[in-house]
Amino acid sequence: MDKMNTMESVQPCSGSYSYKRDLLLNVWLMVAAVVYVISLFLLKHHPDWTPLTRGLVTLSPLIPGLLYVRSCLRFVRGLDELQRRIQLEAWLFASLGSLIVATVVNVLNASGVGLAGLDHGLSLWGTYILTFALWLVGTAVANCRYK
Repeated sequence: MDKMNTMESVQPCSGSYSYKRDLLLNVWLMVAAVVYVISLFLLKHHPDWTPLTRGLVTLSPLIPGLLYVRSCLRFVRGLDELQRRIQLEAWLFASLGSLIVATVVNVLNASGVGLAGLDHGLSLWGTYILTFALWLVGTAVANCRYK
């Protein structure tokens, strides 16, 4: 039987940090980032490509991104029941919170009450940063609930 996963194994400075486990968990995220940068470079230097080719290149980071989601799901499935519940509650809070914030920003923009710097909605990185920040809040709240 495989060794059970722990959140401390992927949290630096936790005393139980495992560089190998952290790398295995996040390797597809790094690949997705590299593919994204390459796709931006290619799209910038080849504006004459057909819309189909441009669309396929634009969507290419989704493949390693989905593999990253798969590795995260496998990691969470290997957690004990309490940690799994904490992580699922934190991700649910982060996902729904990001959806609500994005909806509010878009509704305000559509009604002409655009927020400074958010005239076109949340950017890709803005959404990721918001989701991560809400995940941190959700993890802290869930940890306090179960102590």
